[in-house]
Order: sequence, then C-alpha cells, then structure tokens
Amino acid sequence: MRFFKAAMVLMLCLLAATPVPAQQKPVLSPRDSVFLTLDTNVVSVNYGRPSMRGRKIMGELVPWNKVWRTGANLATHLRTNFDLVLGGVPVPRGTYTLWTLPSPKGWKIIINKQTGQWGTNYNERLDLARFDAKVETLPSPVDSFTIALQASGKTSGVLKLMWENTLVSALFEKNDRIRPLSPTDSTELSFNGKKVKIVFSRPYMRGRTVWGVVVPLDSIWRTGANSATSLSTDADITIGNVRVAKGSYTLYSVPTEKAFTLIISKKLPGRPDYDPSMDLARVEMKQTAAPAPIDPFRIWFERSGKDGGILHLGWADRVYSLPVTQR
Repeated sequence: MRFFKAAMVLMLCLLAATPVPAQQKPVLSPRDSVFLTLDTNVVSVNYGRPSMRGRKIMGELVPWNKVWRTGANLATHLRTNFDLVLGGVPVPRGTYTLWTLPSPKGWKIIINKQTGQWGTNYNERLDLARFDAKVETLPSPVDSFTIALQASGKTSGVLKLMWENTLVSALFEKNDRIRPLSPTDSTELSFNGKKVKIVFSRPYMRGRTVWGVVVPLDSIWRTGANSATSLSTDADITIGNVRVAKGSYTLYSVPTEKAFTLIISKKLPGRPDYDPSMDLARVEMKQTAAPAPIDPFRIWFERSGKDGGILHLGWADRVYSLPVTQR
C-alpha cells in the first residue's frame, strides 16, 4: 500500500513537472486570398492582412510617398488566367506582385513582374505599369486590411483595397482586343529610290520612370523592346561620321544621364543578345529635351536635303538625333 501511494505521488510530481504546451499565439497578419470568376476566367489576389491594433495607419504605419507592399509579410500576388485591362493598362495573363504608392493627394497602383519575394524586396525596374487609382473615404473604419474583387459586369470588375478609413479602387475588364505591350513599327528614308529602314518595338511608359529605371543608364540597351532593333540599307550610307555599307545590321545603344551612344553591330537581326566583337562602330547622338512627352518609344527619320536626313530616337522627355547621308 505504501508502495502504491509512493508511486502515485511520484506520478503526480512527474505530471506537475511536465511542461504544458503554451497556447499558440495568434497570427498577427494572416494570409488570405480572394477570387473572382468572370465568365470562364479567374482573377485572384493573395495577401497578408495586418490589423490596426490601435495604431494610426495612413501616413504612419503606411507611410506617404513610399512604395508599400499592400499587405504584410510576403509580397501581395495578383494572378489572372486571361488578358485584362487594369486601371486602363494592358496586363497579359500571368502572375504579378501588387504594390501601391500612397500619398495624401492620391494613390498609384503598381503591377510588378517579379514574383515569390518578401514584401520588402521591391525592384522598380521590373514594374509592368503604374497608374492612378480612385481614393474614397469609407463610411466606417476597417480594422483588418482587406482586398476585394467585385464583379461589375460579365467580363469586368473592381479591385478594392480597404483599411482604416481609406478605400482605393481600380476598374478592370477582359479585353480580347488588348493592344500589344510593345508593338512592332518601322521607319524609312529613301535616297534616289534606295531605302534605309529601321524595324523596332515601341514600349510604353505605362506610368513608369523611363531613363534610369525602365532603361538602365550606363548599360547596353536593345533600343526598343522584345526582338533586337534592326537596320537595313540598300545603299552605302554615312551615319554620323561612320560609313555603313549596304546590308543588314542590329542597333544597340548605351544611354547615360547626359549622353547617348548608338552602337551599329554587324550581327544580323534576330535575338537581342549583344556581342561586342560584332561592333561596326559606336557614334554619339545629340541629346535634346522633347517639346512634349513622347510615348510610346519612337524612332523616325526627318528629311534634310536631297541626299540627307536626320535619325531621331525619342521617349519620355528626351530626343536623340544623328545625321544620315548617302555615301
């Protein structure tokens, strides 16, 4: 009996000494997803949901004039299995990250091509687009940050961001006639029936900063978008002070803050990969301020005399120029 009592006391002591699992702490910013089906298509947003917890949100926890992850923890992700127009900007089907730039005078929504990253890892150079959003005051405060997708028609809807007393929204719709992001174009100059032709792609600003962001400075640029920019000439010509024999070439460039170097490569048109061993010449172009914003990127010839012309490249607030003459 004494042994039984001793065993019971020992068991109770052991139980008392065994640590009780601590109660799990609530997740401060739980992950959530919203989905909207339009016709047979789906758009969704996955994001973290921080709460106010007695804090001042707009202008403090969410600072003005700084890019915000638009949620918490991991970056907020937008997925669409159809081409859409969001805030007036074409967005091809795919996965993106969603960011915002809040300010007291208005908000911008940012669509970025980088995915899978933490919410503090933002790369402006990978922006697909930036656009202004509509901002309203909510009738009552929203404690937990909330993203909603609301249908407004069979193939259209509204993206809504809500927190504290602020509602930020943008319209979107399916559009089978969505314009290419960087359509192909060409420009020509004729010398006595012989043509000089440049074929290039025309990227749009889409609310982004061009020089130093979309187009990195002090780096090789394809001088357009997508496929390499090509130059073909039926005649021997002089570009700047460089003689160029008739044939086909690829054009690259190196923009800097105050200069622009055009690279004429002997590489045949095709992939945009740059090979410095194929350089025919590098020539400096004259930089001037554009009299009005140029969007999308543009290359054009201006006639100058019977056997001459001026090659212009322009985008955003800059124009670069160079004389072209028949050899």
